[in-house]
Amino acid sequence: MPIFIDGHNMRGISPTDLEKIVNSPKDNFGITHLEVFYNESEDKLYCVLDAPDEESVWKHHESFGLKCEFITSVKQIKTAKDLKEEKFQILGEFASQLSHDLRNPLSIIKNSVDMMSIKYKDKLNADIFENFAKMDRSVIRMNMLISDVLNYARTQSLILEKYSISEIIQASLEGIKIPDGIKLVIPEHDFSLKCDGTKLQVVFYNLITNAIQSIGENNSGEIHILCMKKDDIIQIDVQNSGPPIPDEVLPKIFEPLFTTKDHGTGLGLPSCKNIIEQHHGIIRVKNNPTTFTILLPKDVEKLSSITV
Repeated sequence: MPIFIDGHNMRGISPTDLEKIVNSPKDNFGITHLEVFYNESEDKLYCVLDAPDEESVWKHHESFGLKCEFITSVKQIKTAKDLKEEKFQILGEFASQLSHDLRNPLSIIKNSVDMMSIKYKDKLNADIFENFAKMDRSVIRMNMLISDVLNYARTQSLILEKYSISEIIQASLEGIKIPDGIKLVIPEHDFSLKCDGTKLQVVFYNLITNAIQSIGENNSGEIHILCMKKDDIIQIDVQNSGPPIPDEVLPKIFEPLFTTKDHGTGLGLPSCKNIIEQHHGIIRVKNNPTTFTILLPKDVEKLSSITV
């Protein structure tokens, strides 16, 4: 549809009311808000609209008691950001179909391994059972790689329930094998919060797996998960004793498709960032020691953002 820009008085509409209006789906006049701007004195409003025609723009504003000072049809030149977002939209659609096609055979493989492990429990030696365990972990890892793509490319609504931090961490550990030389220290203090526990499991899975890879599976080291609460904010630190993240890598670490690994999607940490931001939280990283810090509202429905 054509794109229009208009200007008019705000007529007492607050920025909060505006946010509700512009985030509403296409209205009865076929109008979709693309961008909205207002001046510092909050008396002038400028809208970028996707609309069938100019008449529908007039009628849309009249329904709110507003009269446009001007309406003009414009042409859009897509920026590199626009093109990138379109590519990720296509990636999301492709990933959704691909995940379905891959997860069905992966489920068959996992169920077969589980059945053989049970059926031949007393007949197979330890080496064969270790191979079964490796197959099982590989299936889990493949499912997590699929989830990385889906979690980044397709944002789903949060399913909010009450969870404890330790409950989420323990659930995330079910798919991770901690090497013998690595010591994992979980929080002494536990706190509950209202969140999407399944999505946060993905965050901790990624952070703990990355910490293991940083230390090296054949090396000795420690991973410490610390938890503290201040007012309505819960802070979780995931520290590891591995080498620091190189200075040139640190600013790019949450960028999609950026990876220093030979195997990986480059979407694990960006997915974590998306999930935390969906919870109106913040995730950041620093060195000495390598620490990923997560700030989450205790109740995402009561605190819309965190400022630091």
